[in-house]
Amino acid sequence: MDQILPHQITLLFVEDNDTIRSLYEKRLRKRVETFYVAENGQEGLEKFKAKNPDLIITDISMPIMNGLDMIREIKKLSDDVQVIVMSAYSVKEYFLDAINLGVNGYLIKPVDPVRLYALIDQLAGNILLKKALAEKEIRRRVAEKNLKRSLDEKDVLLKEVHHRVKNNMQIISSILTMQERLVEDEKLRTVLAESRNRIRSMALIHENLYQHENLANIQFSNYVKSLAGNLSRTYYDIQHQVRFEYEVADVYLPLDIGIPCGLIINELISNAFKHAFKENGEGVIRIALLNKGRKEFVLQVADNGKGMEPDFDIKASRSLGMRIVFKLVQQIDGKLEYDFSNGTKYDIHFKI
Repeated sequence: MDQILPHQITLLFVEDNDTIRSLYEKRLRKRVETFYVAENGQEGLEKFKAKNPDLIITDISMPIMNGLDMIREIKKLSDDVQVIVMSAYSVKEYFLDAINLGVNGYLIKPVDPVRLYALIDQLAGNILLKKALAEKEIRRRVAEKNLKRSLDEKDVLLKEVHHRVKNNMQIISSILTMQERLVEDEKLRTVLAESRNRIRSMALIHENLYQHENLANIQFSNYVKSLAGNLSRTYYDIQHQVRFEYEVADVYLPLDIGIPCGLIINELISNAFKHAFKENGEGVIRIALLNKGRKEFVLQVADNGKGMEPDFDIKASRSLGMRIVFKLVQQIDGKLEYDFSNGTKYDIHFKI
């Protein structure tokens, strides 16, 4: 005879008749991993509270507390427990009460062992499947929690990296400022100031990143205003004569696009401050980032200044600033358009 492999479940058998209880204990103990017995409904209820079995097989008519009352109390504690009722009476009220309580099987004594074993096999399969799904869900939640903790830790580290990069760039900027104050040559002082502005424009990127939740993309509208304000302070002698207008789409740009765009704006605003406006004249610098849809954008920097000479060839310009702009436009696979008919206007078309 093949050895019976017990189901990995716990079973509570409740029966007040010693002979029947002993008989079923011999029959069922080897079919389940753990087997408990109780002599009446009250003891069965206490056993359930203590052991929390997966399956209950119970008689109905018992002293102290009958089987249906016991099931009713147990269902208040756990609606998931599986229940088989065995009764010597085919009383309609018993049957209806058992159905209403959500029992999983109702067998009339004397019970056919084959039928009982088949029902136990079926319920054990359901129990084990449910346990497996519950354990899988627990593992999924634990994995999700661990992943979230890992991502949170990486976010903290990445914020720290951006913070340190920003601080290091500020140190470099401060060194250039000190050097600028020690230099008497006006051209060299201008070169140092422009280099400081370029470094500061990149530092602002990292400052923007560690102050926001999104560590991979730049909130461009805030960044542009910070950048323009910083440049205004650099050209403090004329900033009171110049005001900014903004039309910047509320978008986040990836780092490999945002940094070049910031440097382009830095160069074009600097050029406007240095060359566009007549002495004691009022000026407007307009910065726009226009969303054309399908991940297409236009970065626009314009001013209402004096514009360029009619014979000016921008491609032949030896200005370091414009050479930097051309290189940065190439870096983002963009297209540069310009119009000098009414002040200066630069449009950079690019995709993300």
